[in-house]
Amino acid sequence: MLRLALVLIACVASAAEPAKPQEVAFKSTSLAKTESHLVATVPAGFTAEVMPMTKFGSKIENLKVESADHRVQLMVTLMPPNDFLGRDAAGLEATLRQNCAGFVDGSVEGKLTPFPLKLAHGIGVATFLTDKSEVGKPIPKGPGHYKVMTSAMICVDGSTLAVVSLFSDTKEQPDYLAALKMIESLREGK
Repeated sequence: MLRLALVLIACVASAAEPAKPQEVAFKSTSLAKTESHLVATVPAGFTAEVMPMTKFGSKIENLKVESADHRVQLMVTLMPPNDFLGRDAAGLEATLRQNCAGFVDGSVEGKLTPFPLKLAHGIGVATFLTDKSEVGKPIPKGPGHYKVMTSAMICVDGSTLAVVSLFSDTKEQPDYLAALKMIESLREGK
């Protein structure tokens, strides 16, 4: 009986502990078998999933992170090592503009306005685009139909490139701000 009581107390105590951030590592491998590694500190209350895929012979891992209410979704695609994408601010911005060109016409902004991200371990360039078709509509429950897309190109520690897509209803949501901090704290892994 005493043992059962101790087990119940331990279960209640562990259930009362607040959720903690989790470290998630992911990697990509080029055709030449060189690897890129990143580590993300996923905020408490978010779920994270590493999703592998193969593209043009490279093995790429995507990190998908979602808030508990599914109203903020983050995708980080780790690029395999390559020499054809710029790793400075101008090169990142050029790639960002190319990646986002197809979304401009459907946006409220009607143009891209890149801005720098403040990464702890690198540099990044991002832009916001608001979906015209979602403006004025009520915010649905669950995933999908986001109003704002934040798209970014980042370079961590001078060599590791990633494409970032962050979907939300506003740029002021606490979960959006938590996901943005996660992006800014990405670091190279091993």
